[in-house]
Amino acid sequence: MDLRDLLQIVRRRWWIVVLTALMAGVGAFIASRLTTPEYKATMQFVVQPSRADFGLTESTRKLTASYIAVIWKRKNADVIKDRLNLDYSADYIYGQTKMAEDAANSSVTVEVRDYDGETAKRLAQAWAQLFFEYREAENAKQRQEDRVKVVLGDDPTYSLDKPRTTTNVAAGLVLGAMLGLLIVAALEWTQSSIVRSGGDVERALSLPLLAAVPAEK
Repeated sequence: MDLRDLLQIVRRRWWIVVLTALMAGVGAFIASRLTTPEYKATMQFVVQPSRADFGLTESTRKLTASYIAVIWKRKNADVIKDRLNLDYSADYIYGQTKMAEDAANSSVTVEVRDYDGETAKRLAQAWAQLFFEYREAENAKQRQEDRVKVVLGDDPTYSLDKPRTTTNVAAGLVLGAMLGLLIVAALEWTQSSIVRSGGDVERALSLPLLAAVPAEK
């Protein structure tokens, strides 16, 4: 099948591709509108040594992950639940929270997802506050020059995480168009034995076509 034949197929059945793409796009839009919105709140803070010492700075970077492991626990999620007086379970709060370190600047980012944006903000800030309190308690046991402080960043902000309607509709249109092309290919395959032009005869018989009755348009 050459390019001219492909163009003829597309011209003949373009409406199938367009229809399936539109149906998939509309379906994705409806599904997105029916999805309960989920928000993501983020807060960042810096783990900072009390003095500008290379050895202390390097050890702080290496220990940041262990600090996260100490704080990010289900039992602490239970503490946060009581502090904020929430109806959530500790398992839910823990599961909706993520913490990640950035070794380049010794920072930690807290992410919390919830169906209420303001609650997600409160949870993110509570986790950061718990981290701050933990380091303050540990610092009380250390000499001033050996302490590692937590510097809290700006108050957390939240944004819509799900559904991403625009992305979903775009993906639906693309997938729908691909499905339409598959349907067109299947229809062409089932009708491949039908002779539509002199070119079809020449390809089937590997012989030149001398004449056609009636004349081919």
